[in-house]
Amino acid sequence: MKLLDRLRPAVVNGLRELQANKVRSLLSMSGIILGVASLVAMVTVVQGMVGNFRQFVDAMGGIEKITVTREQLPKEQEHLSELSEGVTMRDVDRIRRTVPLVENISPEARVGYERLVIDGRETSTYVTGVTADYLPVAKRWVEPDQGRFVSDLDVLNMNDVIVLGSAVVPELFAPNESPVGKVVKIRGRRFTVIGVLNNIEGSGMQIRSANSRSSGGAWRWRNSGAFVPVSTAQAKFIGNDRLSSLGLRIGDADRLHDAVEQTERTLLVGHKGLRDFAITTNEQTLEDFRKTEAAFKLSLGGVAGISLFVGGIGIMNVMLASINERIREIGVRKAVGARGSDLFLQFLAEAAVISVVGGLIGLGVSMGIVALMNYILTQALPTGAVATLDWLIMSQGLAFSVVVGLIAGVYPALRAAKLDPIEALRHE
Repeated sequence: MKLLDRLRPAVVNGLRELQANKVRSLLSMSGIILGVASLVAMVTVVQGMVGNFRQFVDAMGGIEKITVTREQLPKEQEHLSELSEGVTMRDVDRIRRTVPLVENISPEARVGYERLVIDGRETSTYVTGVTADYLPVAKRWVEPDQGRFVSDLDVLNMNDVIVLGSAVVPELFAPNESPVGKVVKIRGRRFTVIGVLNNIEGSGMQIRSANSRSSGGAWRWRNSGAFVPVSTAQAKFIGNDRLSSLGLRIGDADRLHDAVEQTERTLLVGHKGLRDFAITTNEQTLEDFRKTEAAFKLSLGGVAGISLFVGGIGIMNVMLASINERIREIGVRKAVGARGSDLFLQFLAEAAVISVVGGLIGLGVSMGIVALMNYILTQALPTGAVATLDWLIMSQGLAFSVVVGLIAGVYPALRAAKLDPIEALRHE
């Protein structure tokens, strides 16, 4: 209780000094303001980027996804190019038999950018041959909003059926017209629409599904596209059994490296030792981003740290100047019974007040910086905000500024506490 009784007047004196010397105090706080603002804004934006990127990676299949694509043979195998088959449906069977860690396999055969026609209306979109495993492997956040998706039976029978992305529907059908059951033509071949995928909307990189049929802005490409059975695409458009890629999903992300090694061995055996394929994972993408994140934190954190260090020096200089101006006051206080600890506490409290006020102003500036960055990014990429202020981060920034202020105030407070009262009273 005694400490509180001594601390209260010390804080009041600190506020009075702040009010009496506004310009000098503001200049001393400038480093703290810039340091806290840059620190909070940097951490907020970087965390927003990290969280959004992880959601983006999850939307692209997550850490559990492995992608196999066709690759040019290395130089030492170029003379065997005639033996290269590329990635085919035979690889699907091989992986199913020999890699038990893989739960879903999604072969994809890209037909290309095609024109879809119905009753005089037409649009162009990308057509891909897929199987029923396309949804759980590649786009787990996509599902049929109307009708159904491609089934194993469609693939087995090479059915002429098609599933449309939500952005394709308004181009071909009237607003209240149901596309399911209608027939669209691709290269003169008739395809029955069996389903429409749900609409995907984004905020930052965050992904959510909506029931509306329209999709605009940066997310239109997500909602475009048309999907046919992979066997239909190969037999009636591509003309061979080659695949564009294979998407694999494993059940346990901790076994990802084991699954990659097993898949690689299986493909090498099936391809007679030819490395005409490439295996990639989203983990590699996430790891690259982590390195970028670390570089951002190191560089921006260094700038914030330097600003806070400069702010601490500013506070120390102001406190030392304040002591030089108030030497006679210190002498009088000591002469009437004030202890060294009282003076130490008073000047330390003044330093804390400066750092707290500077930190609060810095938090206000950081809110403005984050809002401005969100506005600029929203105008450049109309996908919503990328960062949200977290009160925990803000409180940590304020606490850091107070610690800097207290450390900076220790030396001036000790100097005030050790002043000889007789010498102080003689000071002119």
